Amino acid sequence: MKMSLPIYFSLVFLLSQGGMTFAQKNSLSGNDSLKLEKINVFSDVPVYPSRSTVLSSDKKNTSADWSIKCNPFILTRGEVPVYLERRLSTDWSIEGAVGVTFADYLKEVVLKGGPLIQKDANVSRLSGICGKLGTRYYTGHNTSEGVYVALEADYTTYRKDVKGVYLDSDGRYTGGKLRDKQEYLDGVVLVGWKLSDPSENDFSFDWFIGAGVRSGMENNVVPDELNANVIRINRAEVLNPLVTVGLKIGLEY
Repeated sequence: MKMSLPIYFSLVFLLSQGGMTFAQKNSLSGNDSLKLEKINVFSDVPVYPSRSTVLSSDKKNTSADWSIKCNPFILTRGEVPVYLERRLSTDWSIEGAVGVTFADYLKEVVLKGGPLIQKDANVSRLSGICGKLGTRYYTGHNTSEGVYVALEADYTTYRKDVKGVYLDSDGRYTGGKLRDKQEYLDGVVLVGWKLSDPSENDFSFDWFIGAGVRSGMENNVVPDELNANVIRINRAEVLNPLVTVGLKIGLEY
């Protein structure tokens, strides 16, 4: 079919415009696919936690469940206990201790003016036992540190054998040993301040002061009033007020 020259040029113009439009659409489709591809690439990159999250995850546990402690001040009473504290909640914990006792140096040396080292061949020191059990309430709702109030019951015994002549149950003087023994049960209210930071180290420092009542029985071996060369047992019941102060050094875990 023959067509005039103007019609021919008109058709060529329209086809070229259609081709340009199609090319533009293809170009846009290519850009869109490239854009989508970039979006997919970046969406595969892992999302890193914030700095605060990293610091929080690197931090140690800020609450220890157990604490084992010693009290150097109580050595003046001749007691060598090992304390163990167990956390029950953010507010409450229990603490117990067991150990051995020797001479009550505070009583015999400071109060009675006796020698620090016993040189009497007629006196044999024996070890006794001590035990403690109490509960604590932390006012700051953190059992790792802060101010606390505690109730504690303490059991303590001291023993020694004294050689000499004494009046036996048959009314006769005989030579041998008499057991000198003191047995106490204390009830104490304590106020303390515990300093520790499990996120930085595993140690704690526990200062406390308290007051209470001591009850018990004493079998004290003393010289006889009528004859100083004879020994006897002086039995006495004890009910006295007491004050306690100290420092416990602990290992948190």
